[in-house]
Amino acid sequence: MSIDNLEQFAAQFKDLLDQKPEWPQLLDKGRTLLSELVLKPEWFQATLTGLILDKAFLQAQWQSIDPNDIQIYFAPDKSFSVRAFVWEPDVFYPVHDHGAWGIVGAHINSVREKKFARVDDGNDPKHAEVKVIADAVLAPGGTTFVLPVNEGIHQMEAVNGQVAVSIHVYGTPIRKGYIHYFNRHNNTAERMYPPSIYKKMLAIRTLGSIPEPWARDVLSAALNSPEPDYILQECQFSLDRIKS
Repeated sequence: MSIDNLEQFAAQFKDLLDQKPEWPQLLDKGRTLLSELVLKPEWFQATLTGLILDKAFLQAQWQSIDPNDIQIYFAPDKSFSVRAFVWEPDVFYPVHDHGAWGIVGAHINSVREKKFARVDDGNDPKHAEVKVIADAVLAPGGTTFVLPVNEGIHQMEAVNGQVAVSIHVYGTPIRKGYIHYFNRHNNTAERMYPPSIYKKMLAIRTLGSIPEPWARDVLSAALNSPEPDYILQECQFSLDRIKS
């Protein structure tokens, strides 16, 4: 069955996931389905129109980590989501990892993808060294993929001075709450969070620079609260910083 729109793609991709394929088959068949979708230009017109003319559609967009992330489909069973990413020319987008597997297809104009591998031992959560292992330009219809955490480090950018759009299909995260931005100049890895919790993280990090009893008390209280693991880890990082 051919794919002419997002609804048809979502139905066929869900059928694929229901078969519980092994990684090679999922990536191979998933990339074929996505390639067919991104080669059809008409279906994405409604998304762009809605973002400009439909205030409710714009306000319903969840504030994700990446400001260029446009959410266009979430599977009812949360098994996968479909997102569009807009890449502007001459805008630096950081090297980053992913919490889930993903399949990516170039849709409007071409995009460049660099893949990276970590070459450090991973023992220091703030330190990371990455090297380029692949560099390719994807024309519309071209696809690539990422795997979770260190198997999915890459960087994307627009080429030829044109704004580009890529369509991304992501599975269920194995690591939730944050991704890493990698700085290749000073070999660091920085956790990045959605705006909804980023202010909380900034406050936690600020307390790590205040060597006073009240700051320790707040961090200790947070460590004893029912917060997600990644928030508790940030609290522990800051508490260790005060004590050092």
